[in-house]
Amino acid sequence: MHQLGNEWTQVALDITSGISEQDRFERLLATVRKTLNCDASALLLFSEQQFIPLAINGLSQDVLGRRFDLSKHPRFEAIARAGDVVRFPSNSELPDPYDGLVPNMAGALEIHSCIGLPLLFDDQLIGAVTIDALDPTHFDTFKNADLRIISALAATSLHTALLMQKLERLVGIDSSSPSHPAKLTHHVDMIGQSKAMQELKQQIDAVADTDLSVLITGETGVGKELVANNLHTLSSRSKVPLVYLNCAALPESVAESELFGHIKGAFTGAISNRKGKFELADNGTLFLDEVGELSLPLQAKLLRALQYGDIQRVGDDRNIKVNVRIIAATNRVMHEEVKQGRFRADLYHRLSVFPVFVPPLRDRESDAILLAGFFAERCAHKLGVVSIRLDEATVSLIKKARWEGNVRELEHAINRASVLAKSTYKQRHLLLTPNHFSLADEPQTVTDHKVNSVDATSPSLSCEIGLKQAVDEFQSQIILNAVKDNNGNLSLTAKQLKVDPGNLHRLMKRLSLK
Repeated sequence: MHQLGNEWTQVALDITSGISEQDRFERLLATVRKTLNCDASALLLFSEQQFIPLAINGLSQDVLGRRFDLSKHPRFEAIARAGDVVRFPSNSELPDPYDGLVPNMAGALEIHSCIGLPLLFDDQLIGAVTIDALDPTHFDTFKNADLRIISALAATSLHTALLMQKLERLVGIDSSSPSHPAKLTHHVDMIGQSKAMQELKQQIDAVADTDLSVLITGETGVGKELVANNLHTLSSRSKVPLVYLNCAALPESVAESELFGHIKGAFTGAISNRKGKFELADNGTLFLDEVGELSLPLQAKLLRALQYGDIQRVGDDRNIKVNVRIIAATNRVMHEEVKQGRFRADLYHRLSVFPVFVPPLRDRESDAILLAGFFAERCAHKLGVVSIRLDEATVSLIKKARWEGNVRELEHAINRASVLAKSTYKQRHLLLTPNHFSLADEPQTVTDHKVNSVDATSPSLSCEIGLKQAVDEFQSQIILNAVKDNNGNLSLTAKQLKVDPGNLHRLMKRLSLK
């Protein structure tokens, strides 16, 4: 690398080309890997004391969903503070955030060669490039001057992407056009790169900085509250806190007071004047969660507040002017609710000026893996372990599961599996296997993803995981192979395995195979 080669010349040209940011970032990392012959690399955005992966090369897909908090990852903190090339010795006691996240490699990979390149623009940290090799001496022959070339090009590329995003917002370019490249904006905790998720983010970008009422619909657990938070955060009202109200938890007796407030003596227990949610959200945003649960009388009062922009506290004749943007959410099919007379048509049209549908997780392609990485990273800190990884069979299981409970169910499944893995391994690095998962929403038959998730030659049996776990995994492998041989027929499977069908059912239930 003593001389800038053709590959790096092309990277420099890419910075000003019309290709999308994602293509530009991936080309950069491909060139890094080719030039340095490294095993893995990553480009990360620095935001709110976190490093957020934008592109990866040679790392597990779930890395793109992880968020690396500086306070929890000392290596990333060292990169953020350095201001220049950081070389970590192979025997460094600082845990590597990518340990065990290089696919097709056994073990936790705790000893390898690692370089961090902080990306600076006008002396401000905007991101980082990390470069890893499994050989502890791999980077010894590379000079810092050469590595600074990579850092400079990556910093320029990232800054260009951030600048273009800022300019688009200033001039109001329509980013919802299908031909427009994927946005660099990282909506708060909105993990996903699927087409459905990109379309959702584009809708949020389009309507966030307006005063239009938004009705968010979607199944339970898809993240409607997260969408509401992003709509508020990206709006001009974000300086005022988002006010939240769960309409499903409102007792009829206090519902009006919760919305509009009351004056002293308005009813028994009203010992002082009290502001309602509308007043608290003045000049800000009011989020009405589960709005479909409101009673018809309360719907009429809410409609009046939306129509005239003023409210009356309970027990008071005076009108109070409020400037409130309404975001509502429901898991009900609202046009059906209107047809059945359970929801006012006029209020429905007032709320759904800009409807936003949040897709179920099963329609989001491989986003479940990114989300699994996000939840695994967060859970690792809660459990006090260095890392939580997903084996190949677990990745297959997550991809193929229906996740009827959507993102919420996936989060709970990762948390439960992590707790079980910690109790099993009692190690600093946890590996989640299919045996740690018990998907309550699955039918009581062996599904294809479970039949194919374990191979009889799986190396996991050789791991130091304890006798009980090894026996369980061996039994799982034998049973799943027999089920596959018998096309899912459990009666024939029991006959082949020479066990009582009832005992087979109970064993499969204990092993989380049903």
